[in-house]
Amino acid sequence: MMKNRWPAAYQVIEKLEYAGFEAYVVGGAVRDFIRGVSANDVDVTTNATPNEVKQLFEHTIDVGIEHGTVLVVVKESIEVTTFRSEDTYSDYRRPDNVMFVRSLQEDLQRRDFTMNAMALTKKDELIDYFDGRADIKQKLIRAVGDPNKRFSEDALRMLRAIRFSAQLDFSLHVKTLEAIEMQHKLISRVSLERVKVELEKIWTSNYVGKGMHLFVTSKLAINFPGDWKTYLDKWNRFLMFENVANGWTFFALMQQSNDINTLLNFYKCSNAEKMHVKQVLLAVEKLKKGQWTTYDLFQFKEEVLVAAAYYAEIILDMNTPYEKNDIPRLKAAIPIASSREIAVNGNELMEWKQEKRGPWIKEVLEKLTIAIVNGQVENERAQIKEWFFREYDN
Repeated sequence: MMKNRWPAAYQVIEKLEYAGFEAYVVGGAVRDFIRGVSANDVDVTTNATPNEVKQLFEHTIDVGIEHGTVLVVVKESIEVTTFRSEDTYSDYRRPDNVMFVRSLQEDLQRRDFTMNAMALTKKDELIDYFDGRADIKQKLIRAVGDPNKRFSEDALRMLRAIRFSAQLDFSLHVKTLEAIEMQHKLISRVSLERVKVELEKIWTSNYVGKGMHLFVTSKLAINFPGDWKTYLDKWNRFLMFENVANGWTFFALMQQSNDINTLLNFYKCSNAEKMHVKQVLLAVEKLKKGQWTTYDLFQFKEEVLVAAAYYAEIILDMNTPYEKNDIPRLKAAIPIASSREIAVNGNELMEWKQEKRGPWIKEVLEKLTIAIVNGQVENERAQIKEWFFREYDN
């Protein structure tokens, strides 16, 4: 029962109903309930206006009150949104005006897909005007009503359809797919930040290959720079290691262009993401020589090496000598994990050389790091001192 499954949502609905309003759980939580999986976020819709909601609950936060949404804080936070219908979408993303309505059906019919346009009462009674449950059973993503209208209202819905396909292993209803193919150019009106989020959600899904295949075959991909098509089949073997930067790395390795930085800038990648991509590409270049040196293994982080070895094999068809478990073992065998672990510091070097601080210290420490990593000198003070006087005669 909802009371046990989603106690905070149940409490909100009960209080709204006691005050004479209608209230239901809607959206992804209902979809997941029908699918028999746990829901992370539970949203409530009601015919109470935002001000009426605020008068009923002691602790509320205005998170999107102009669109009818108030965050109600009980044992946890629940988004409560007033039934609404929407005006024209001149920017193909957000409604120009939002009108509050008193009809649940009118509210649900503005939503994107049938599987997201169902409501659940506090007694777990399903309200399903658009056959969302039947579509879930058939593993179908189908737009509510006219798909061309849905996508011209909010062009991001086209990419969301593909992302849901990758997450749920659902297929697109033929009319929905045809509408995306027809309206694909509208996706260029959506901000790159939103597009980036959806692409990254595809890459963290269980069915990445399916999602990327739809991204290309639906024609959405042709609106974005880069070669999405040549190595399309490679996405079937894509593995996400540490973070979403790996998706951009995988994409970067597929490109024929040398100007990867410009491409990543276009997609609004962060400096950390760009650095990860740069490091993996550099590690792959070194791997083309046959295998990494001990110093290569020292220089690169474990996640960079793991990604480089795997992606080089998948995308470039290289026979790399490394299994995933080899890399942490090889790195652990190196005497130091970082130059910060060296047993002496700059002050000791100045004392030994009787010379003031300067760029020479950095040069010595770099050379010393290489010597320790390669086993030419032990990371022990007396051994290092002996090495220093041998290399740097006063």
